[in-house]
Amino acid sequence: MARSFVLKGAFVYDHGGDTDAPAVADVFVRDGRIVSVGDPVPPGVHEVIDLSGHLLAPGFVNSHYHSHDVLAKGMFETMSLERWGMIAGPIGSDRSIEEVRLRTILGAVECARNGITTVQDFLNLAPMDPAYVDAIVDAYATVGVRVILSIAVRDKSQLDTILWADEMVPHEHHATVGTATGDPARQLAFVEEQIARIGDRDGAVVWALSPSAPQRCSFELLRGVGDLAKAGGLPVYTHVYETRLQRLLGKERYTDHAGSLIALMDDAGLLGPHVTIAHGVWPDAEEIARIADTGTGVVLNMLSNLKLRSGVAPLAAYRRAGIPLSLGCDNCSCADVQSMLQVMKLYCLLGGIGIVGPERPEAAEAIRLATLGGARAAGREGVLGAVAPGMAADLVAYDLDDPAWRPFNSAARQLVFAETGRAIRHVWVAGRQVVRDGRCATYDESKLTRDLAAAMPMVRRDLDALASAADVIEPAFQAIQSRAFSTELGYDRYLPRF
Repeated sequence: MARSFVLKGAFVYDHGGDTDAPAVADVFVRDGRIVSVGDPVPPGVHEVIDLSGHLLAPGFVNSHYHSHDVLAKGMFETMSLERWGMIAGPIGSDRSIEEVRLRTILGAVECARNGITTVQDFLNLAPMDPAYVDAIVDAYATVGVRVILSIAVRDKSQLDTILWADEMVPHEHHATVGTATGDPARQLAFVEEQIARIGDRDGAVVWALSPSAPQRCSFELLRGVGDLAKAGGLPVYTHVYETRLQRLLGKERYTDHAGSLIALMDDAGLLGPHVTIAHGVWPDAEEIARIADTGTGVVLNMLSNLKLRSGVAPLAAYRRAGIPLSLGCDNCSCADVQSMLQVMKLYCLLGGIGIVGPERPEAAEAIRLATLGGARAAGREGVLGAVAPGMAADLVAYDLDDPAWRPFNSAARQLVFAETGRAIRHVWVAGRQVVRDGRCATYDESKLTRDLAAAMPMVRRDLDALASAADVIEPAFQAIQSRAFSTELGYDRYLPRF
């Protein structure tokens, strides 16, 4: 990799400039950072790369993703989150080191080829073994994608965290739902050890903390995460209110915290600008105000919410309240694609439902959330998310000769509404080229295909076994869902039935 180079002649996307017709400028990169945009380049530059006829834009920050079920892409449809989790969760556990490495590389390659230069891997790790962590970190380093890495912790059983499951699932099938619990002190100690042992790998690894969800953690564990985050200055990501059933669980189980998982988090010291809530589909108006008052962020995952029939997050309310937002693609087995392009488009389209007038979100805003919003959530403001001096050289070049860009009328609108990823030609992360001419430049994709062909028969066998076990208790899960939808909440997150 050249230590310094110039990207010459591209239209350079500027969040604060003309987002329809960006100016053509040369971008000078040295030691993984952008030195200048549009200024004369000092002598002695090692390499000049001609990007005439391209749009140069910041790499995306995918603020919510799980690498554990990448190999289950395309396996599921028309099922609730609770039912899906019984299959997609366990498939990531107790796998070989080589399979863990393979699935992480596969996900990272897809991210890179879709212009995602930083991904928040909310890592479900079972067992908690340092060898798995090493394999995952090394896989990201091999591909060259920057990772915001968090190891999920929880100490409550799955059975205990699905409302009414203990009474509605036959006792003989409780173990299928999941009855294992965890040791909060041991889990937190493991996370601390990995952070200290691995470090930040020169900025390639950003550490974060992730209680799986407030209802899946004891108050002791939530407080422990909050204390560790404060001591280490670490961002926190957690799942909250992904489904209506989870909102009802909060009302029924957490009366000591006003029947609210948001209040529970606040009482545990887990709200604030360093905390990002994933999904946030079902908070009520009072909880939204509390999220806003504490400066807590929300990462929106519309793809998975729609596919799992979880509802649509209250985007208009979040925007009116000034809540910091970011965007994520979520699991490969419930969103099926790591494409911030699809997520940005959904944000604009869903965000306009029920809103009349100029308050509707527009393309340039979606791009800010997919870049600068993700950087803020990770505590990397001023480092990631823009093509500007001093920022990391995390860059994506789009070929304007692609049909999505002909004619070239608006960089922002065509990036959000027309681009599919087909025009992505080159991607750099910290100045290292990870995609060249539309293919991964750091890993042999033909080898990846061969390795997947060898691994998938066992994966499919194990997925089939998990699905068969879940089928046995499907009637109980349908009854739970029916009860949830017949229980009044006072508000809804679904479109009217036509």
